[in-house]
Amino acid sequence: MKKIKYQCNVSLDYKNSINIEPDKINSFIPKILDNLLKDATISSTACFSGLKFKTLSFDILFTDDDKIHQINKEYRAKDCPTDVITFALFADDDFKIVTDDDIYLGEIIISLDTAKRQAKNALFDEILVLITHGILHLFGFDHQTEEDYNFVVGIQNHIMNIL
Repeated sequence: MKKIKYQCNVSLDYKNSINIEPDKINSFIPKILDNLLKDATISSTACFSGLKFKTLSFDILFTDDDKIHQINKEYRAKDCPTDVITFALFADDDFKIVTDDDIYLGEIIISLDTAKRQAKNALFDEILVLITHGILHLFGFDHQTEEDYNFVVGIQNHIMNIL
């Protein structure tokens, strides 16, 4: 497997206090990506499979329920907050343009309010689950069917067990 560089910009648009360090989140993102790409099914069927590139880049925005509710309503016609929304720009692009050996995958938006409610253990663990889920969407894996959902959640759980 070729060595791929990762560029992830993490931003916070959250008005409440949160006890999560962005540097700690950033330190786990390459681990998530490396482990995902070690999986032959993922690496051979991801939206960038077979393309020549050196860097995968994407953004993560942490926000609240109000903001993600607004985004969910505007872009998905769902009038409620959700945990994670992914704009998989590269996966959804029919042309798959690679610029300067870089693939910009898109953006992951995570509601910290919903993550707090869903967290079974530590909030940080739930955030890693949602990041992994979002990255799978950026890679082009969706879950319109129960079989696809089970695949995505199975990979997501596998990565969490490794971490």
